[in-house]
Amino acid sequence: MSSFVSPFYADVILVLMYVALVAAIGVSAYSVWHGLRNRRKGDDIVNGVPAGRIGWCVAIGLVVCLVVTFLLGSSSPVMTNGVRFADTFWLKTTDMFIYTSILLILGCFVSAIVSRFRS
Repeated sequence: MSSFVSPFYADVILVLMYVALVAAIGVSAYSVWHGLRNRRKGDDIVNGVPAGRIGWCVAIGLVVCLVVTFLLGSSSPVMTNGVRFADTFWLKTTDMFIYTSILLILGCFVSAIVSRFRS
């Protein structure tokens, strides 16, 4: 008897997942608000590196990446466990997160290799 297949546990997991999502959004919003409130003008350049500009470029790049991967995502229906899923928005959203995750992981590898051989 497998206890992880029970529909009761699925509802509990979904509720906990929503609670974690709301908590993560709340902590992120507070972090942004706190960072903007306590920011000084001299914080933009750290040790000769334009940290402020790099931060803005990363944030804007992430949003652009999410939008582009959403637009390029597939909307063709998927059969999973005998159930056909055909909701275009969620199909494209799933592809968006998968493609964006792959691109970010590849970006981490490339930046690690470039920084390793750069002096």
